[in-house]
Amino acid sequence: MNIDNIKKIVVLKNSMYFLRIPFLFPRESEINDPKKNVYIKFILLSMTTIYLSLGAAIHLVVNIRSGTYINVDRDIGTIISYHGALYFVFRFLGNIKDIIILYKQFSDFTTYGTPNNFERKNKLLNKFSKWYFAWHMCIVTGMTTSTLLTVDECKAENIMKNTNEVCGLVGSTWLPFEFDYFPLKTIVYGYQVYSSFVVYHTAGVLSYTMMETVEHLIIRFEHVGDTFVEALAEEDPSIRREKFYLAVQYHKTVIQMGNLMNSCFGPCMMVHISLTGPVLGVAGYRFLTEIPLDSTSLFFGWMFSTFIVCRGGQRLLEASMSVGNAIYTVEWYNLENDLQKDLRVVMMRCQKPMYLRAGPFGPMTYSTIVAILKTSYSYITLLKQTM
Repeated sequence: MNIDNIKKIVVLKNSMYFLRIPFLFPRESEINDPKKNVYIKFILLSMTTIYLSLGAAIHLVVNIRSGTYINVDRDIGTIISYHGALYFVFRFLGNIKDIIILYKQFSDFTTYGTPNNFERKNKLLNKFSKWYFAWHMCIVTGMTTSTLLTVDECKAENIMKNTNEVCGLVGSTWLPFEFDYFPLKTIVYGYQVYSSFVVYHTAGVLSYTMMETVEHLIIRFEHVGDTFVEALAEEDPSIRREKFYLAVQYHKTVIQMGNLMNSCFGPCMMVHISLTGPVLGVAGYRFLTEIPLDSTSLFFGWMFSTFIVCRGGQRLLEASMSVGNAIYTVEWYNLENDLQKDLRVVMMRCQKPMYLRAGPFGPMTYSTIVAILKTSYSYITLLKQTM
C-alpha cells in the first residue's frame, strides 16, 4: 500500500476526536508529521494526576503502621487501577507513529478498492463511539460521586472506631496537614475527580478505540474473502489469474496490517491480562462486602472495557479464518490445476488465524475473559481470608 498520498484518516473519526481532548492523539494538521509536543502535553497532563495514587499509597502505609487498616482495599484498588490505566495509555502513546500508519492503511481505498458496506459500518462504529464515550462518562461519574452519598455512614464509623478518616472523598488520601474543612476538602475532592477523569476515562475511551481498530481490520478480512470470490468467479482464465494474484497480495497486506496492529497494541493488551484480575478482585471484594457505588462502577467499567476488546479479538480470529471458508464455497474443482494448487496454499494459510495478542500472554478471546474472571475470584477469596 502506498500511504504517502493519504493526507486524511477517514476511519475512527470520533475516537480520534475524543483522544485529542487529553492530548493522546495529534491534531489533524499534524497527522503526517507528529510533533514531540504530542508526548510532552500528555506527559505533563498525566503528571498532574500522580498524587491520586501517591496519596493512596501513603495513606495505606500510614494505616498499616498504625495498625488501623482502614480502607486498605480501597487504597490497593486505587493504586493498581491508576498505574494499570496509566501504563495502558502510555504504551499506546509510545506507538503513536505506527498507529497512524495503520490508520492510513485503513484509509487507503485506491489500491484494493473499498470494502463492501464500508460507509455503513464506519458510520455505525462512529455512532457507537459516541455512546461509549457517554456511557463511560457515567461510569467515572459514579466512581467519583458515590462517596458523597455515604458521608453520614463514614462519620458514624469514625466515631465507632475512634478514627479520623476524611469522608466524602473519591478515595482515601494523605496530606501532611489537616484538610477536613471547607474549602480545602472541596479542593482535594475536585482534584481527585479531575485525576479520575483524566486517567480512567481516557483509558476507557482507548479500550473502545482498540476494539474499533480491530473491527476495521475485520472489515478488511471480509473484503479479502469477497475479492477472492470475485476473482475465482471470472470466466476468462487470464483475467482470473490476474485478479487471483491481486487477491493474494491483498490477503498478505491485511495480514501485515494485523501484525502491525499487534506490535502497536500488544503491550497495551498485557495490562488487561496482568492487571484486570487484581483490579476486578479488589473491586469485586468491596462489591460483595459493602456494595459501594464507586467499586461497582470501577468493576463494571473495567470489566466491560476488557470484554469489548476480547470480543473484538474473537471476531478477528473468526474473520481471518472465514477467508478460507469463502474460497471453499467457490467451484474451485472446475478451475485449472495450477490455480487449484495455488488455492490449496492460500487455504492452508487461512487455517492459521490472526489473533489480537497480549504480548507473551497469548490472544485476547472469549477464553481470556474466563481466565480473568477465575483470577479475580482468586483475589476475592484471598482478600476475604486476610481482611
